[in-house]
Amino acid sequence: MDSNVNDIDDAHQWSISRIARVFCMDRKTVLRRLEDALVKPSGTRATHPVYALKDVAPALYGNVIVGGQKPDDMIPTDRRAWYQSENERLKVEVQMGLLIPTDEVHREMSLLAKAIANLLDSIPDVLERDCGLRPEAVEHIMKICDAQREHLYQTVLATHTDETPETIDDTGPDPEE
Repeated sequence: MDSNVNDIDDAHQWSISRIARVFCMDRKTVLRRLEDALVKPSGTRATHPVYALKDVAPALYGNVIVGGQKPDDMIPTDRRAWYQSENERLKVEVQMGLLIPTDEVHREMSLLAKAIANLLDSIPDVLERDCGLRPEAVEHIMKICDAQREHLYQTVLATHTDETPETIDDTGPDPEE
C-alpha cells in the first residue's frame, strides 16, 4: 500500500484548474484576475504553479484591481478606458445570455411563485379525492398549505423591499393550530 503524507500548507495552495473548478469560474477568468491583481504563484506542484488561497480570494472577489491599481486610483484616461471596456463586457455577457436583466428575473420568479402557489392550492383536493382523507385531515393540510403560500408571498415581498421575511407581519394561519 502506497501512501503519501502531504504538508498541511499544501491544502491551501491550489492550481488554476482547481481554483476555477471550486469557484465555478472559467480558468481564463481566474488567470486574468490573478494577473490583474499581480498575484504570484506561491510554489509549484507537478510542474504546475499553485497559488495561496489567502492571495486568491481577494483577487477573485475583492476590490477590482487592474494592473495593480484600483480604478479610482487610475489616471482619468485609463479609468475611462477601463469603464468603457467593462460596459462592453457587460453588453457581450447580456447578448450571450450570461447576464439577465432584473425585470426578466422578476418576471420568471413571479411565474415560478404562481406555479408553486397553484400547486399548494390543489394538494388538499387531490389528497381528499384520490387518497380518501378525512375532512379534518384535509382541513389541517389546507392550513399548512395556506401558511406556506403566505410565507412564499412574504419572502417575495421581502426580496423586493430588502426586508427579511421574519420582519414582515405574518398574518397567515398558523399550521400548528
